[in-house]
Amino acid sequence: MQDLDLQSAVAHPLVKYRNHLEFAGYKIEKEEDDWLLGRHPRKVDLWLKKIGDRGILVSTLYSIKENSQRTNLLEFVNVLNAEFLFMKAYLVEGGLMRIETFFEGDYDRTNFSILLENIDFDMNTFFENDLTKAYLE
Repeated sequence: MQDLDLQSAVAHPLVKYRNHLEFAGYKIEKEEDDWLLGRHPRKVDLWLKKIGDRGILVSTLYSIKENSQRTNLLEFVNVLNAEFLFMKAYLVEGGLMRIETFFEGDYDRTNFSILLENIDFDMNTFFENDLTKAYLE
């Protein structure tokens, strides 16, 4: 996406978030009308999706190993949700686990920075769980 005036009425709805992510070391790899994908060399990939005038849904996706038993996998997701402070995890079609949080309201640099720190906190919990490697590719 080309650089646009952040205040322009025709600017991409996520331009402020995109610029913030780029400043934080993310490379924006995909971008559509109301969503974008940012990849980072040392952090989780983040999908940002604008939800009307409500805010931004921030997600990351993981593939589940094919041989995983569903009941054990659901128990693992339940444990994650009990341990997470800021995010939620759930299973979606296609053998994927989605982990997400929501940023309410308009962009605010300080609050979005805090949200990224909160994501890092919960993702550290995720990667420290012994079952993460057992169930995810």
